[in-house]
Amino acid sequence: MIEGLLSIFTLADLLDIAVILIVVLALNLMAGYAGIPNFGMALFVFIGAFSLAGIGTRVALLLTSIVDPGFIDRLSRAHLLIAKTYNGSLKDILLYGVAGDPMVNRVAAPEMEEIVSQDLILSMILLATVLGAAIIIGALMGIIASFAAVRLREDYLAIVLLAFSEMMVMVIFAQTDVFVGGPNGAYVVKPWPTVLEGAVKPITPPGISSDLMIALIVSLLVLLLTFVYAERIANSPMGRVLRAMRDDDLVIATFGRDVPLTRLKVMAVGAMIASIAGVLYATVRTPVVASTYDRFTWTFVPWAMMILGGMANNWGVVLGAITIYVGQRLIYYYTPSVFQAMVPILDVISRLAVPIALSLTALIVILLALRWRAKTDLARRLATYTIIGLIGFVGSTLILAVSIHYIISNIVYVQALLPKIFLGIVIILVLYLRPQGIMPEKPARTLSRRELKEILARESR
Repeated sequence: MIEGLLSIFTLADLLDIAVILIVVLALNLMAGYAGIPNFGMALFVFIGAFSLAGIGTRVALLLTSIVDPGFIDRLSRAHLLIAKTYNGSLKDILLYGVAGDPMVNRVAAPEMEEIVSQDLILSMILLATVLGAAIIIGALMGIIASFAAVRLREDYLAIVLLAFSEMMVMVIFAQTDVFVGGPNGAYVVKPWPTVLEGAVKPITPPGISSDLMIALIVSLLVLLLTFVYAERIANSPMGRVLRAMRDDDLVIATFGRDVPLTRLKVMAVGAMIASIAGVLYATVRTPVVASTYDRFTWTFVPWAMMILGGMANNWGVVLGAITIYVGQRLIYYYTPSVFQAMVPILDVISRLAVPIALSLTALIVILLALRWRAKTDLARRLATYTIIGLIGFVGSTLILAVSIHYIISNIVYVQALLPKIFLGIVIILVLYLRPQGIMPEKPARTLSRRELKEILARESR
C-alpha cells in the first residue's frame, strides 16, 4: 500500500512541494508574525517567473549575440517570418520578439539555451542576473504594496493587495505580449550549465531530466535556508517586535519603533523570498503563462496551508503545507476510479431521489409541528438542527440526482473541482474546530531571574 501511494508522487511533485513551502514560509513571515494580510502572493511568485522568462531570455539573447555575432542573421535566414517582421534588428527582437513574440521565442529559446549552457561563465552571469532581477523587482513590489499596509488594516488591506495582484498579473502581464508573451506565454532559457547537468546525472533516476533534478536540489537548498532564516527571525528580538506589531502596533510605536518602516522591511523580504521561489518553479514549469499564476493556487492555497498548520509557527506551516498538498494530490489521483466504482450506487440514488426527497419533506413538516409544541429549549434546538440537516440532505440529494449523469460524463471537471472543495472544507473545519491550527504559535521565551541578573551584572561592569 505504501509503495502504491509513493508511486503517485514524482520528483516534479517534490519540486512543487519545495516551492510552495518557500512561498508559505514567506507568507507566514508577513501574515503570521507581522500581521500583514497579504492576499497578493501570486504577484510576488510571478515576479520570479517573469524575471526568468521576461528578463532572463533577453539577457540570454545579449550573451548569445556577444558569443555568436551571427546568431540573429542565422535565425532570420532560417525563419522568413522573423526576417520579414524584424529585419534582423537586434534591438527590435530584444525588446519585442524574444520574450513577447511566440514565433521568435519558441525558436530562439532552445538555441540560446544550448549556446549559453555550454559556457560556465555565461550560465553564471545569466543565473546571477535572473536572481538579482527577481530580488530587486520583488522587493520593489513589496515596498509599493507596503504603502497600502501603512495606511490600511486587516480586511481593507487584504482587498487592496488582492486587487493589486490581480491587476498586475491578470491584466497587465497576461494581456500584454511584450513582457512574457501575454496569453501565449514564453519559454525560458534555463540558467544551468552543462557541467552541472553532468554532475547530477549519476543521481538522476531514469526518465527524469537533468534540469528537473538540478531545480529540485536548488529548491531544497533554498527551502532549507528559508526555514533557517525564518526560525532565526522568529526567535530573535525582531520576532518579538513583529508579534507585538501584529497584536497592537500603537504600543510598539509608543516605545519608539518605526511601524511603517518595519512593515516595509517585512513586505520587501517576504516578496524577495516568494520571487526566488517563482524563479525555481519557472525553470521546470515552462512556458511561463501569467494566467497560470492565479490567486487560488498561489494565494488562497498558501493561506489555507498556513491556517491549517498554525500561523506564526514555521514547523506548523510546513506540516500544513504538506498535508494539504498530499490531500489534494490523492483526491485528484483517485477521483476517476472512485466515481467509476460508485456508478451503480449513483444510479440507485438518481432513481430513488424523488421518493427520498418527498419522504424527508414529510418528516420535516412533522418536525416543524413538533417544534412548536416543544416545551423546553433543548427540544426546540434539537428539532431545529434536525430540520436544517434534513433540508440540506434533501437539497444535496436532488442536486446529486440531477447532476449524476453530468458528473459521470465530465469526470475531468469533477477531478479538477474536488481538490478546491477539499480546500474549502479544510478551512471551514479548522476555523470552526481549531482556529489556532495543528501546531499553535509558541509563546516567546521569557528570561529567568538568574539570567536577567547575569545580564545586568555583565552590563554594569
